Amino acid sequence: MGISVKRCTALPELFQAVKASQPPYMYLAGGTDLMVLLKANLIPDSSWFDISDIPELHGIAVQDGSLVIGAGTPFDEIYTNSDVQKYAQALAEAAANVGGPQIRARGTIGGNIANGSPAADSLPALASLGAQVHLLSERGGRCVPIEGYALGNRRTVRAEDEIIHSISIPIRANIKGAWKALGARKAMAISKISLAVSAVLENGKFTYLRIGLGSVAATVKRAAEAEKVLLSGGWNCETLQEACRVIQTEISPIDDIRSTAEYRKAMSGILLGDAMQSLFGEAC
Repeated sequence: MGISVKRCTALPELFQAVKASQPPYMYLAGGTDLMVLLKANLIPDSSWFDISDIPELHGIAVQDGSLVIGAGTPFDEIYTNSDVQKYAQALAEAAANVGGPQIRARGTIGGNIANGSPAADSLPALASLGAQVHLLSERGGRCVPIEGYALGNRRTVRAEDEIIHSISIPIRANIKGAWKALGARKAMAISKISLAVSAVLENGKFTYLRIGLGSVAATVKRAAEAEKVLLSGGWNCETLQEACRVIQTEISPIDDIRSTAEYRKAMSGILLGDAMQSLFGEAC
């Protein structure tokens, strides 16, 4: 199938080109995901737009109490950025482990989010950080919580003419974070299960704590009940053991070619324990 791609270097140019074209629309930034789908003949005839050179979609900045990451920012810029390491440690760790060096150099955070795959490595980290997805079209912009972006596997709230403009993360003092995943091998494999924790611990009590999980449901999953256990019980061995037990009861993974539901449930508790103790020391 031949493809004609319209290269746009500014947002007004993109929106005019979209308006003059027929849906469905495909937005090409790093291309690491779209090219795989195209090769597998999973993309219908579409109007293609190269948005990789639009300046507004690139960069990382601290703005109005939030860490703002342009959707076109590649993962190798994300995990090496000092502000990401300081305010979004879980995301830095996830970004450092996406694919291999070539994927991290080209793959963008917007592309990782865009199609709503529950196995996207950045999503658990973003869920743990309370991130917002900023969508933009000629009609205007809107913000969607990361947990509300995907409706199911590869189904999202993004309209045909909208692009992901940026991702914003509220800045919290003294926040720590970790990202853990299990796959068939260390890199270049989709995770069987991934988990991220972001937390603020003060005097043995958590003032902020969120747990995000990937590859255990049709969308990214918050472990709300395990969060409640840790938030109410503080940092100690008994509370951690209870949280690791509870997290296994609140997910509903499936059996698939990569793993089994039973394995994913068991590993959710182990990954939570590993993540928490890597951040705050041995609890047991």
